[in-house]
Amino acid sequence: MSVRAVIFDMGNVLIDWDPERTYQVLLPDPQDRAQFFSGLFRRMHNLVHDTHRPFGEVLAPLKRERPDDIPLIEMFEYRWHSFLYGPLGETVRILEALRVKGVPLYGLSNWPHQTWPPQATDPSHDYGFLAYFEDIVVSGTVGMRKPEAEIYLHALARFGLAPHEALFVDDLLENVRAAEAVGIVGHHFRQGGGATLVETLVAHGLLDPR
Repeated sequence: MSVRAVIFDMGNVLIDWDPERTYQVLLPDPQDRAQFFSGLFRRMHNLVHDTHRPFGEVLAPLKRERPDDIPLIEMFEYRWHSFLYGPLGETVRILEALRVKGVPLYGLSNWPHQTWPPQATDPSHDYGFLAYFEDIVVSGTVGMRKPEAEIYLHALARFGLAPHEALFVDDLLENVRAAEAVGIVGHHFRQGGGATLVETLVAHGLLDPR
């Protein structure tokens, strides 16, 4: 059987998510930001994915451990919504085209339970396109995350798809490779890569050639 459904990542595929822009205020030096994002930020991001508890409760031990970094931690705690810059129009239009064609659409995102759906913390943007999805697996809700194999298998079972029936679109190559490892067809999405995504969708018969 051929690919019949598309599974989309959210952040930096359909939704512009860029915490670095927010942290430039506190960390103007690029090297300092790079060190922060590879260390403390990643740690905070992982911590909030492991529980449904509020950010403040989860991050409190980290504040005690690293009092000098409290401003950086509280930026994450109180201004997570400022990391969101709204829908990415190019891919949302592709999503709409797939919907018109009747292609089943699903989501699979590494996203904290506490801030899902995005309009809950970012009412300034319209995320109505999320209604196009038949189902969305959110890592923070199910307690699994990409690139762990179990979340892909969980998503396939929940969506009622065999691996070869799904095309998975993600901006992180490691997540695409992990999906391919369980038999899903992968597409590595790059910024501004709408035309390449359309080519892949056309090649699998999910969109008509332009």
